[in-house]
Amino acid sequence: MSFKVDTSIKEIRKEVGHLVDIHSLDREQRIYSLSQFFSPGEWELVECEIEANGYSLMTNSINDLLEN
Repeated sequence: MSFKVDTSIKEIRKEVGHLVDIHSLDREQRIYSLSQFFSPGEWELVECEIEANGYSLMTNSINDLLEN
């Protein structure tokens, strides 16, 4: 699955919430799990935005991203 990338943290959270709702992701998975839903170029942009907002791809969970 791939979706058009708007790299704002608000839009990323919206898309991640959708992936959780359709059971493609579990809230307990690490944020890095999102990488499978993006092309490498898209993921680089998303990764930068997530990290710029203080999240660690390897230690924070999807739930952490959605809770804030």
